[in-house]
Order: sequence, then C-alpha cells, then structure tokens
Amino acid sequence: MTDFRGSGLSRRRFLAGTAAATAAASLGMPGIVRAASDTMTVPNSGGALEEAYKAAYFDTFTAKTGTKILGAPYMDTARIKAMVDANAVDVDAVNIDFAEAAVLAKMGLLEPIDYDIVDRKALEGWAANEHYIVSDVAGTVMGWNTQSFTPETRPKGWAEFFNEAAKPGQRSLWKLAPQTMEIAALGAGIAPDKLYPLDLDAVFASLDRIKPHLTWWTSGAQSAQLLTSGEVDVGTSWNGRLFKPKNDGAPIDYTFDQCIFTCDAFIVPKGVKNKKRAMEFLANLVEAKNQAVFAQHIPYGPTNPEAFALLDAKTKALLPNSPENGKTAVLQNVAYWAEHGDELFGRFNKWLVG
Repeated sequence: MTDFRGSGLSRRRFLAGTAAATAAASLGMPGIVRAASDTMTVPNSGGALEEAYKAAYFDTFTAKTGTKILGAPYMDTARIKAMVDANAVDVDAVNIDFAEAAVLAKMGLLEPIDYDIVDRKALEGWAANEHYIVSDVAGTVMGWNTQSFTPETRPKGWAEFFNEAAKPGQRSLWKLAPQTMEIAALGAGIAPDKLYPLDLDAVFASLDRIKPHLTWWTSGAQSAQLLTSGEVDVGTSWNGRLFKPKNDGAPIDYTFDQCIFTCDAFIVPKGVKNKKRAMEFLANLVEAKNQAVFAQHIPYGPTNPEAFALLDAKTKALLPNSPENGKTAVLQNVAYWAEHGDELFGRFNKWLVG
C-alpha cells in the first residue's frame, strides 16, 4: 500500500470517553451534501482502503439494489457527535475505527444493528456488536530492519523486545496509549488472557526498561520509515504499513506473532434518514464472498470466518487473523478503553513528560 488508510490519517485513531464530547462543541458540521435518493453516502478513510471497499461492498451493493455508493472523508467521533446532536445526519453508514465505534456506542449516538436484516451468525461473535459491525482486522506487529536482525535473531516476543540487554538495538513504539500499553503489558510477561484490566505498574515498568533506547512514532508512515531507514532496529507498526515496503524490497520484515488485532467497523449514526437501507448495506458487507474480495485487495482479514475458505494460501499468508497467523494474537478490548480511556491516557501522557 501507498497508504492503506488514505493520506494524512494514522492507521488507528482514538478518542476516549467524554473527550470526544468536549471536542465536538468546537467543530463545525462535516458539510457532506446528500445527492439523489438512489445514492448512499459512506464516509471512510479513503485511499486504497476505499478502493477495497468499493470492489467488495460498494459495487456489489449497487449491483444488487441499483443504489450508488458515494464516498466521503473520514468522520471521527467528535464530528459524528456534532452531526447527531444537531439532528443533521446526512450520511447513511460510516467506516470508523472500532475503538471510536465503542466510544460512540457508549455515548448513545448509534442506531442498533438490525440483526433481522444483518446475518449475525455469519460473523465472529466479537465482531457482531449491538451498535456496530467489525468489518476487518489489522495487526499491530513487531517489525525489524533486516540489516539489524533476521527472523532467527530478532526479539522473540514482546518480553525480549523490552529486554534491550538481551537483544541490543534502538526500539520504536507508537506515542499513544492504546496498543502501546497492551504491548508493554505483554512485555512484562502478562498472559494474553489476563491482559485486561491492564496492570499499569507492569506497563510502565516495561516502558522504563527501554526508555533510553526508545524512539517514538506518531504516524503509520513514520513507523515504517524509522525501520526502513535503519534509524531503529526493531519497532511496532501496522501490518498494512509494512506490507508494501517489504514487497518493494526495503530492508524490512515483520511477524504476526503476538500481534494486537485492531479493526475497522461500520456504524449507522442515530437519526439516519433510511435505516432499513443502511442495514441492507451492512448485510451485504458481512457476506463471505464480499469479505473475501476485500481481503484480496488489501491485507486486512475478514470477520466472516467462511471467507477464508474462498482465499488462496498466498492471500491468507498476508492476513493477521488467518488461521496460520492469528494463533498468538490478542484482540484489543475497545470497551475497556471506552470505559477507562481518560485515566489511561492521563497516566501515559504523564509518564511521557516525566
């Protein structure tokens, strides 16, 4: 990918708790103009991700119904809140990070999913939320510069990542609490099934251990550039960010071992003009054949397990949650972040400046 999320967007965007409500008050409306009644407007992250959505979901829905799908710029939590609060919902369904979807659901800003229309049983249980559909799975992975490490010599798991003495080299992490704190907890030896609630003392003990050897990144593009340039030897990134440079011959590799699943979701804002049609769009999205088309266009995995049977081995090898790659992964608990985000962000940000 050049940018699997579209230019200017981080791979994962997050607003925790009531911070979104405060920000919304200062924002104007998104300014999306609805076209004719035979169209739907679906904001999304753009770029190659929108191209994959178009092939898998937009065009197939148009073929079924005659309704054309219009893309629109990504709408974050604050903008959706402003739109719903003003009773001015001019979109039909929205692609959004599933952490933001959890926040919006907690704030009561989403229509419940009509599972009489959407096939709930088609999805993994955790992907069929009361107020949102998880549509695809990305991975926060460990990547390394191949001039510093090989697959055999790289840190084996997050415990060795946080042990610079055992595996010397400069590290990099995302300068944001979500995902980074989970990885630090795993680095402290906490079992994946005991990860939540996060043991904050263990998290910051891990971070303290590598602080002198740590470079922060703040965008997906930067996470990949630090590794390809050799400025850092090993670090975190999103698999979609490392896929293209690796394929293009950059000195970079990565593993899905102990990756953190971070996902995209689709939501229907409260007050949507045509709720039934929005649910029919989501019903099309969960079909196995369409999710398989999506995974063939971009290396993010499906949430309908039957889609894997429709994919060849080469494609499945690129997907974080394929049966081969997902055995040791951890699904990020976004409900936990929606509930405790203010506290977690506060302590993380205090540590950064300490």
